[in-house]
Amino acid sequence: MSDIGKKTWIFPDAFLPAKGHPYKTSKNGDQFGHESLCMLNSSDKDALINISFYYENSEPLENYKHTLKAKRSLHLRLDNITLLNNKKLLREVPYSIILKSNIKIVAQLSRLDTTSENNSFMTSMGWGVDD
Repeated sequence: MSDIGKKTWIFPDAFLPAKGHPYKTSKNGDQFGHESLCMLNSSDKDALINISFYYENSEPLENYKHTLKAKRSLHLRLDNITLLNNKKLLREVPYSIILKSNIKIVAQLSRLDTTSENNSFMTSMGWGVDD
């Protein structure tokens, strides 16, 4: 089993941008503004992921569950997930993310903003801690 990564990852600066315009270089023209949680599981064991989203002025959206297969990478598009009670993440509202895993993984947050003619992309490593 791999010991690379952490079991808990915190991303205090998340912001799902407006859908915007299709990203210019996409073959399908479907890369609209979004955020992704980028995760790596280098272990021989599947990682059981639990993600919670915290807003400034709203109740959190908690306990989104996902399995990250052993020895796999995943770019989880946050604009495509459906949370409990059929809720979606709010666009254009700041939030924070806490990602917990039963085993160590590596996690990163990326954002594509296509709301202007000059698209922007950012990525940020989270703050990782072991439980």
